[in-house]
Amino acid sequence: MATASDSGNGNCFSCTKPWQKSNNICGLNPENTITSVAMRGELAEDIIAVGSDQMGSITTVRHFLFSCAPTSLLQGLSNGVKGILGLGRSRIALPSQLATTLGFHRKFAVCLSSSAGVILTGDGHSTGTDIFKSLTYTPLITNQAGTLEQYYINVKSIKINGKRLSLNTSLLSMDQKGYGGTKISTVVPYTTLESTIYDTFVKAYSKTATSMNMTRVAPVAPFRVCFSTEGLDTTPVGPTVPTIDLVLQSEMVKWRIYGRNSMVKVSNEVMCLGFLDGGLNSRNSIVIGGYQLEDNLLEFNLVYQLTTEALTFFLRPILSVPFSYSMIFLYLQYDIFEI
Repeated sequence: MATASDSGNGNCFSCTKPWQKSNNICGLNPENTITSVAMRGELAEDIIAVGSDQMGSITTVRHFLFSCAPTSLLQGLSNGVKGILGLGRSRIALPSQLATTLGFHRKFAVCLSSSAGVILTGDGHSTGTDIFKSLTYTPLITNQAGTLEQYYINVKSIKINGKRLSLNTSLLSMDQKGYGGTKISTVVPYTTLESTIYDTFVKAYSKTATSMNMTRVAPVAPFRVCFSTEGLDTTPVGPTVPTIDLVLQSEMVKWRIYGRNSMVKVSNEVMCLGFLDGGLNSRNSIVIGGYQLEDNLLEFNLVYQLTTEALTFFLRPILSVPFSYSMIFLYLQYDIFEI
């Protein structure tokens, strides 16, 4: 258990929980990032057990740091949620603590699902197909304005069915104050676009959809653009609708979003474009949300190796994760953690 002298934090108070061993407990202010509510909590440590490789063995991690907060802080989250798991670039986030304790590189992979997802962390792969070798690479961008724990990528343009949108490209770059650019976040359920980007985006998407004989119907909140499902073919990557490309560091590197991640089924007859208006002068011009991340394998590599800023991010649309890796893995529901 950390004390004031251990942490350098003078904001400490008496221990009241049965697992605490010190009378000087350091105070923290954990936040529910969904509701933006913060409460006073305590820095604590405990032992956790996580699954190791596909054989089902268990690895124990001692001295795992976390914050203990009142249960009322969980209000606004899904039923049954017990806490918020941090996966950011902080040294006390789960992947960093596991890497430090178990001797791994600071990297982890996540595959989100509408039911149960998985986190993979570790270096070793067992025999079998290594899907990590075929992933697409793009560097992570460092926000110099202080929000260093979050993940940003460089989206240079957006295309719909291969046609580039005419956008104010200055909005796609992050300035020195941390405004603009593209952030990855599971805090927002659907990707948000700055208002001028969103208006251009929905107009172009609707025009392309109409050319594909898709029928537009009345919107269903919170979505602005909805279509009839009648007559649409379904493929392994979702309904046959216009593809969306987030073009990254070059024209050859893109994050392609198919119907599975672009369309939200609101009824058997109606589906809606799962992108929302993020408002004018929003902090980040694009925030890639949880729905667009589902069923993609993303590896966040925080190891400095290729350049002075070799923070890396990998993605690939997949239908499932073949667990043939000698790794630490955790099953999760993605609305309980924050990227």
